[in-house]
Amino acid sequence: MSTVNSAGRLAPAPAAVPAPSGPPPAAAGRRTPRLDSLTGLRFFAALSVFVCHSSYLALPTFADHHTNVVFHEVSNQFGGLGVAFFFVLSGFVLTWSSRTGDRLGAFYRRRFVKILPLYYAAGAAAVAVFWGTGTQLSDVLRYATLTQVWVPNPKHNFTVLPPGWSLAVEAVFYLVFPFVIARFRTVRSGTSWAGLAVCVAGAVLMPVLAYTLPSGNIKLISEPSVTGFQLWFAYVFPLGRLFDFFAGMFAAQLVASGRFPRISLPWVLVSFVPAYAVATYSPVLFGWRAPLIVPCVLLIVAAAQRDVAGRPGVLASRPLLALGNASFAFYLCHYLVLYTLNIKVLHGPFGSGAMVAVYLASALAVSLVIAGLLYRYVEMPLVRRFGKRKGER
Repeated sequence: MSTVNSAGRLAPAPAAVPAPSGPPPAAAGRRTPRLDSLTGLRFFAALSVFVCHSSYLALPTFADHHTNVVFHEVSNQFGGLGVAFFFVLSGFVLTWSSRTGDRLGAFYRRRFVKILPLYYAAGAAAVAVFWGTGTQLSDVLRYATLTQVWVPNPKHNFTVLPPGWSLAVEAVFYLVFPFVIARFRTVRSGTSWAGLAVCVAGAVLMPVLAYTLPSGNIKLISEPSVTGFQLWFAYVFPLGRLFDFFAGMFAAQLVASGRFPRISLPWVLVSFVPAYAVATYSPVLFGWRAPLIVPCVLLIVAAAQRDVAGRPGVLASRPLLALGNASFAFYLCHYLVLYTLNIKVLHGPFGSGAMVAVYLASALAVSLVIAGLLYRYVEMPLVRRFGKRKGER
């Protein structure tokens, strides 16, 4: 998606409720199958956001304007794809791994110890890198309190660290989850299908409604037909993003109960091609939200089904597991690396294809190295110390 500048991401089930039609994703005292394929897929979702950000017109890659615009138009929807995948995945994985009787405080501790340390470390690095380019103290305070997504203004949503907004949305998901999971456990199969359909429809409806909202003075750099308020409502607004999260929760219920038909992973991957084409040629707000939500749900379901069946394949290979484990750190640090290499080191934009290749390959390599170090020496030590359930090793 496009940035804006100033100039131009439990409670136990209540008693006396009807039993769900299938087994819950995780009952107390019972382990569920590991979904390693979803870990591998996380890397590709983070990589898609990397591709999108490398094409920002506000951070130009190609010296030739026309080439840069074409690169942006081809790559722009990868950001919406990656974000939608992560939001759906959050609902799916949290539901799959939830256990009845999980304490509220323990749930919040596990989730926030995983995201907040790296979120704040990346934010501090971003303040150091971007200070003097329009970042204000009020933006830093919003970022620190994860409230930047509640301001209907993209100039504040994406300041400090542009990718950080999705973690503020994820924080809303985490706050909501313990209060809805008990109800989800009681939902029967037919209701789960209906709920999934409503969530998909909601994800489609949000950008449609956004185009009916009043215009404002803030325009997107690369999309002057879209106002900042419309972008916020369609793409950032946390309550609107609950459709993605709940879609993942309903899908997890259906897979766990065995009610989701078997899906072919190769065919799901093929379906992304026409879906991405539709997203590219749709009105931009619609393209960021609507065409790719169904393929994202189906991809997560197909990969989970393969893991449950005991045939995960290459997605659960050791290299992809390593990349997937580091994907959160990669997601947080890659934009800073792109900016630093482009602006401070290589002095882009670049007039030759060879220099573009050097820039993108270097940015990817440096981002992966930093992400690997952050995962090993920051994220995992904290998760091992504070992020385990009682009795887990």
